Amino acid sequence: MSSQLIRKSRPPARRLLRPNSMTFPRELRRAIPDLHAGRMLELDSIDGGASHTPFFGPVVHLKLLVKETGKLTGEFLVRMDLQPDAARQMAATLMQLADRAQKR
Repeated sequence: MSSQLIRKSRPPARRLLRPNSMTFPRELRRAIPDLHAGRMLELDSIDGGASHTPFFGPVVHLKLLVKETGKLTGEFLVRMDLQPDAARQMAATLMQLADRAQKR
């Protein structure tokens, strides 16, 4: 009797589709006074990375560091998670808008 190893193919793992999202820190809530419609924050830096996990698949991570303007001090990390297609579309849109702004 010969024994052979037979490899059975597994169906591909089901991935959850991670939504395109922005995450704001809780501390940012206190940065906007009750009697104010909003607050302008200055974009200080952009960083990010990419991941590819069996659970969520490929995801692009952006980290936007924003700082207080005016008399208040503080900086806040705003996170954005995007599916690769959404990240590419965002990049293309930004390029088009930058080109349009320079032409004017």
